[in-house]
Amino acid sequence: MNSRLSWWNFLAFLLIGMLVAFVTGTVGQMTMDNLACRSTGYDADHFLAYCDSQKYASYEHGAFLYGLEVSAVSNIRNADVLFLGNSKMQAAFSTRAVTQYFSSMNVTFFLMGFGYAEESKYAFAILKRWNIAPKVLVINADPFFSEYLSPPAREALEGRSEYLWRLILKAAFQRVHRTVCLVASGVCPESNRAIFRSAKDGEWNWIGPYIAERAVPLDRSTQLIINETQFREAKDIGEKFLNHLRMDRRCVVLTGAPNSQLDSPAIAATVAASLNTESILPPSDGLATLDGAHLNPASAERWSGQFLEALTPLLGRCLPRYSK
Repeated sequence: MNSRLSWWNFLAFLLIGMLVAFVTGTVGQMTMDNLACRSTGYDADHFLAYCDSQKYASYEHGAFLYGLEVSAVSNIRNADVLFLGNSKMQAAFSTRAVTQYFSSMNVTFFLMGFGYAEESKYAFAILKRWNIAPKVLVINADPFFSEYLSPPAREALEGRSEYLWRLILKAAFQRVHRTVCLVASGVCPESNRAIFRSAKDGEWNWIGPYIAERAVPLDRSTQLIINETQFREAKDIGEKFLNHLRMDRRCVVLTGAPNSQLDSPAIAATVAASLNTESILPPSDGLATLDGAHLNPASAERWSGQFLEALTPLLGRCLPRYSK
């Protein structure tokens, strides 16, 4: 009997050893593949949301859908004010003005926008999965409401086993990457652009690790508007989206972060009127972008501050525990 137990103990230890070796090896390979990702944005609050590496790319898409960043998902669920949109929204509202405003108001918020020009279908999947019901919803609507899914969003929703395993490896890699680059910085090239994201409020840290700060004047001559087909699609999908959330439309705000590609404020105003929501559209005079699409830090600070001034009365109406 003892010899039989010894055999099973040996087999168990062997299998555990093989599993540990396999996991260690795959995490090691993930680390070697992505060691060049910039590491300067890590801290207790920020994780590596994106790295310009074929073997890493977007982590935030899957991390939010599958809850790998537990505190981020918890903060999304507990946010009084939830912001939705794409990278233009992230750039416009990842500001000190936003952080300081909500802190002074004792109001929680979260920026739940995504890169890859993501729109409503993926945001809806996350809201539905985690049963998220914000009290105030701010949407960068240019137009946002569509059936579009980016490649990383489609891959995440398909949820194939190889994708899920790679997602877990990305989460594990960050812990190794941060430690290695802190202890032995000489081995980290820091050559691949990266976006770091706050698990507390969703803000992006990307000026420097991903894109250089620039001031490209806003060019209205190149702005486009959506056509009638796109508008009808936005209205139909928007109705279904907001009906599912069962929100008071007076607590839903559509806006359009200014850029040189689209007349986002005009698009947002038209969609807001069709959906019977509120709209806040601060002036865009004198604003500049990083690249024609995303507001640069100085313009984002100014524009988001003006947006929040206009938002204040709505908070008083939509948040019962709101206190100035």
